[in-house]
Amino acid sequence: MSVREAVYGVLAVVAAVWGWYYNLQYLQQPDAGWIDWIRQCLVNDAATVALIDLTAAYVLVNLWMVFEALRLDMRGSLVLVPATVFVSLGFGLGLFLLLRERRLRAQRTAAPAVAA
Repeated sequence: MSVREAVYGVLAVVAAVWGWYYNLQYLQQPDAGWIDWIRQCLVNDAATVALIDLTAAYVLVNLWMVFEALRLDMRGSLVLVPATVFVSLGFGLGLFLLLRERRLRAQRTAAPAVAA
């Protein structure tokens, strides 16, 4: 495993654990749920901007992950698209980047040497 792959993997795990720590804290509140979560994200202009920006990032990252997975023939890694929503964006993207690095390395080692 390369240093880059290790960094991606560690950050993916940190994002999932850290995010779910706070998700579990939130879920212990009365009336916790998606509707209440969105309502809380819209309490002021700063929070609304953050929600809009995060939503755009989710869409863009997931589109890139799908196109990149298809381009590199990484079809099995598409399971990470829903993981960005149901676990965390950092988790899904971090694992995707780890798998992408492995795929690129495998392609480089499988490519025949070009004669000069």
